[in-house]
Amino acid sequence: MNNRPNMPEPTSFMAPDKKKEMLKTIDVLSFFHESTLERLAQESKEIPLESEVVLFKEGDPGNAMYIVLEGEILIHQGGKPLTTMLPGTFFGEMSLIESVPRTASARALVPSVLLEINESQFQEYFATQPQALMAIMKTLSARSRKISTHLVSSQSSVTKLGGDKVSKDIIPSLDEHYREVLVFEPKTFKFIKANSLACMDTGFTPEEVKGKTFIDLAPSMDPDKLTQMCESLTNKLRPMVSFETIFERKDGSSYSVECKLQLVELHADQYEILLWVQDITERKQMENTIRQMAYYDSLTGLPNRNLLNDRLAVALANSSRNNQKVAILFLDLDHFKTINDSLGHEAGDQLLQQVAQRIKGILRKQDTVGRMGGDEFIVLIPELMETDHTARLAQKILDSLAPAFKIGDNELYIGASIGISIFPDDGMEIRTLLKNSDLAMYRAKEKGRNTFQLYTPAMNFKAMERLAVEKNLRKALDREEFVLFYQPKINLKSGQIAGMEALLRWDSPELGMVMPNQFIPVAEETRIIIPLGHWVLHTACQQAQIWREAGLPPLPISVNLSVIQFTHPNLVSEISKVLDQTGTPPHQLELEITETVLMQDTTLAVSILKKLSELGIKISLDDFGTGFSSLNYLKNLPLDYLKIDRTFIKDFNLQTNSAITKAIVTLAQSLNMKTIAEGVETEKQKQFLKELNCDEAQGYLFSRPVPKEEIEELIKSGKTFN
Repeated sequence: MNNRPNMPEPTSFMAPDKKKEMLKTIDVLSFFHESTLERLAQESKEIPLESEVVLFKEGDPGNAMYIVLEGEILIHQGGKPLTTMLPGTFFGEMSLIESVPRTASARALVPSVLLEINESQFQEYFATQPQALMAIMKTLSARSRKISTHLVSSQSSVTKLGGDKVSKDIIPSLDEHYREVLVFEPKTFKFIKANSLACMDTGFTPEEVKGKTFIDLAPSMDPDKLTQMCESLTNKLRPMVSFETIFERKDGSSYSVECKLQLVELHADQYEILLWVQDITERKQMENTIRQMAYYDSLTGLPNRNLLNDRLAVALANSSRNNQKVAILFLDLDHFKTINDSLGHEAGDQLLQQVAQRIKGILRKQDTVGRMGGDEFIVLIPELMETDHTARLAQKILDSLAPAFKIGDNELYIGASIGISIFPDDGMEIRTLLKNSDLAMYRAKEKGRNTFQLYTPAMNFKAMERLAVEKNLRKALDREEFVLFYQPKINLKSGQIAGMEALLRWDSPELGMVMPNQFIPVAEETRIIIPLGHWVLHTACQQAQIWREAGLPPLPISVNLSVIQFTHPNLVSEISKVLDQTGTPPHQLELEITETVLMQDTTLAVSILKKLSELGIKISLDDFGTGFSSLNYLKNLPLDYLKIDRTFIKDFNLQTNSAITKAIVTLAQSLNMKTIAEGVETEKQKQFLKELNCDEAQGYLFSRPVPKEEIEELIKSGKTFN
């Protein structure tokens, strides 16, 4: 038998697509996002094992867990086989989670390939995923039950023994097994016999065991419940009963056990109960460790986001039934980053631990404080009798944080900003309440920090909303929260789809569906608009090429450019690169700019537009008529379209609006440009535009902005809008 050879750094033995599909089928990984699975598959080391090669032995360090991709792995302990791990199963997690040596050995039965998950990967991918941790715990329980059931079923021959044969045959055969086995009388629960391992584990001699009852060994067991289980056996209602309890040894120590009861029929109406006992202390400890990882913050020991959400859900449900209120206090430490940067993360961690203890020390038993992450904490106050209590508690928390914190040789002072929301006044859902308490917390920071703020609709909501948008916007692109919708442009003469506009939407888990007018200004201020705009451009061009290759008509797609994007020095080269990467013909891309963009720097604007036009890209001037464009330079711009602003279309029956619309169409025709009217919602508006010889229109009359799948179906249908 060979020991595992030294392996090179990560090498792929299984095709990436096949590996990812394999990982998708594994319960413990089924909760992961597809992109997370791809990263895990790429970062984890693949380990090939020839037949009979040992992966690890009992006593080896438990610094990794393994997923079987191909082959079979035998797990054995003390020379006895325990189980065989097949493709799609995992093992080795117990030693990894508890940081203890291996309690069993593993070797390949046939040539095999494993995926190794090391400690840092486990912390990154699993420790933050409660569903995955619960799946691990479920697997551990299933393994234990499988082994236990196998050992019990192997002794099925003893379930029908009579008279003296029980005392002669049962005990010798049971002593051959490494499992506690006892026999007791079903009515009195008094033990009649016990095998040697049962005596050794409990600390009692065979004679002492005979003087005990089941309840003596398991004092927490309900006698009535035990009676019901025994009667279900003696009445032949069930062949076996399983349950978990706690046994007490002679020395007073205790251990968790899984019990299985079977009926031993002596003769007519005379029975004894055979008790199989499996020590599950290790499994219980593992379950507790996994629960701790899934629901408690590893640094502070406080409930984490997952447990907080569970407790919030319970508190809101109870309060709804009892017509009570619930308070949520969102606490963020002031200038915590400064401490982290100046003294290091270790000092920052110690400070967070001490902050957690101070807050915890002033709360009621039924209250909860948890850590959301970073320097953010949540305090949950259920069964709130009066709103004023939250203000007093918030001040009490601030007062508790006022004294200096002793961190090593340093005395540190830190304050906090607290936002408060009340159920049901400030929201009926957890998400809304957390969002509102977060907004109130930012308002507290604006007021000077180290204070608290109750959420009210009358507060500076726009500023708070803007802060929330900015906070989440920075993560949204990485978290793939953006999506493009498409609105068709209709040729008013033929009624056919002439093109479409790509419109950005943001589906935020925290804020819901956020419209462009709410986040685009923030994106421009923070310059997030540059990577975001690049994503829009690339995604739209990529989609255009996909449709083109699928045989759909090569309709032009228009994309909006902001001021920040338009003036970026690499704009032309980036757009050219996107066209090359996606294979999109330049004439199929239309860029929409506003008059505001042109007015920033006319000379620069003319230069950029000419370069884009030379590439073959179409240019559209959006919202025309709302700005103050000079007709003198308008004729010199390489524009292809003028878009008539929706404000003129909405009230087209007003003389001034109809006159302006007519003038724009006439101007465009004189400059050899086409016109597009936006915001068309009625047949009368469409008819008005047709009479003016406006070229194209878009609006709810034809279609709202829709996902790519819906616009694709619309194009395929060949529908016209005459």
